[in-house]
Amino acid sequence: MAFNPVTQILILLSLMPTTYDVFLSFRGEDTRRNFTDHLYKALSREGIPTFRDDDGIRRGENIELEINKAINETKLSIIVFSKEYASSRWCLDELAMIMDRKRTVGHIVLPVFYHVDPSEVGTQTGRYGEEFAKHEIHFKDRVEGWRKALKEVAYMEGMVLEDGYESKFIESIVKEIADKLNFSLPQAPPSSLPLSAALRPPSYFLGLLREWRRSVFQTPSLFLFFLSF
Repeated sequence: MAFNPVTQILILLSLMPTTYDVFLSFRGEDTRRNFTDHLYKALSREGIPTFRDDDGIRRGENIELEINKAINETKLSIIVFSKEYASSRWCLDELAMIMDRKRTVGHIVLPVFYHVDPSEVGTQTGRYGEEFAKHEIHFKDRVEGWRKALKEVAYMEGMVLEDGYESKFIESIVKEIADKLNFSLPQAPPSSLPLSAALRPPSYFLGLLREWRRSVFQTPSLFLFFLSF
């Protein structure tokens, strides 16, 4: 069976291995449709391949093993601490895996405190304290490890959203990540004109390609549309 050129390109893209530099840990119910999504898009636009569990794991796979694999294969983890982060034992398990990797191989970790005080995270007070009171009943064997990880990460150098604009906050996070990964981001042009494509680094276009591929292969009707040619 002969395939048209567009279909051939799609098939080749589907066979390309997907690698990530950044693992993004977050509480989906809090930030998936707003802050974390905007952060993910900003990282992708700058060509920084980022793993997030809602697009990196397929239904039916062993989630815990896949999360652990993703963390082990990335260079850096961003942990978005929101008000309800501690309510999820999945998030706390991710955090424990991340901090364990940091201790063993020096994995880079950037804590981001989104409308939550770092001290609340470190001492498990406020909403974090309320959730840990429940965890003491249902997950008593894991609580000590979670508390240790939270205390350790809360006192690391991180980024705190205060009264500024979220868009500026996200820009500063992306710059911090790029610096830690030694990425070269394009400098803003002196005029108000869009940055010329000729000035974009290769990583920028790789990011666009990864985002396009993700969109196509996660939308079955769109993929079938290209195959129909």
